[in-house]
Amino acid sequence: MIDKSGPLQYQLNSFKDQRKGPYLSHNPVSATQIWQWCSAMGDNNPSFAPGNNQLAPPAMMQMWTMRDINDRYAPGSTAAPPYHVFDEMAAMGYASNVAVSYDIDFHRYLQIGERAKHYTSIVDISDKKNTALGEGFFVSERVEYLTFDEKPFADALITYFQYQAAETKAEAKAQRHSEQIDVVIPAVKAQASEKTDYSDIEISALHVGDRLPEVVIPITHRLIVTGALATQDFIPVHHNADAAHAAGMPDVFMNILTSSGLSARYLGDWAGVNSRLKKLQFNLKAPNLPGDSMVMKGEVIAIMKPPSAVLVTVAFTGQNSLGMHIAGNATLVLAGTQ
Repeated sequence: MIDKSGPLQYQLNSFKDQRKGPYLSHNPVSATQIWQWCSAMGDNNPSFAPGNNQLAPPAMMQMWTMRDINDRYAPGSTAAPPYHVFDEMAAMGYASNVAVSYDIDFHRYLQIGERAKHYTSIVDISDKKNTALGEGFFVSERVEYLTFDEKPFADALITYFQYQAAETKAEAKAQRHSEQIDVVIPAVKAQASEKTDYSDIEISALHVGDRLPEVVIPITHRLIVTGALATQDFIPVHHNADAAHAAGMPDVFMNILTSSGLSARYLGDWAGVNSRLKKLQFNLKAPNLPGDSMVMKGEVIAIMKPPSAVLVTVAFTGQNSLGMHIAGNATLVLAGTQ
């Protein structure tokens, strides 16, 4: 419990640097959950299809140890609540929460039958900030992802915004968004369409400055809701319009795990089925709302050729009618050099 006798920032900082865990997965990595994820993301990479040596998409990292639909961690997990700081902030009036950034290092891909767990530490809490969503605090957590036999498979820095929603009428926001869609989306849909090319990139033909194909992803209620379910994210703002309105949003909105999964799919489709995602870093800005479309773009910004692998770094973006939804960098190990 926060000592409410001290300054607010001092009270919040008391939650920092407490490593909590482990939080265990409810189930081992399974072909069924991989299929659900890939179906929601539109990811048809053969490496993730059922069969010998089936792999789990790396962007599923956080999903394996999420709480169940009743907000419970798997049996055997520590009893320590990982997000006690958010509960305390909610009691102070900062009850809404959105994830705003990922910075992930992928060490290896999970395979069928492996079990995941994670440990978490709050590493930073900002001063109070005013944003278009409302007033609140940016909270960053460091998460260590391991298998039950202590083999690390990912490390992540995840930042959230815990806030008091600004008193803007949800109806007015919805009307403005509808008007923007009417103007922007017809042109977006005319410029590009979803395209998949699973062939491995030709390393000798790759140069800094090369542009990735533009891909348009329609943002539908179905994608938002099924993405949240496939990622084990049962937070109401992603499937319940009333909860989204209370958080200052005009409608349900896409969760960060779906944005991550769509970005990983876009990058993997370009690099090829035998590439491997090594690092993914991005910030979220304008929300992805139903009825919109997101245009994915990318550009090669670095090519590294150490002795054992060829690494390519891509700057990528996803833009909708409201502006930039996602912007970040990704590093991939290219086929034949792993």
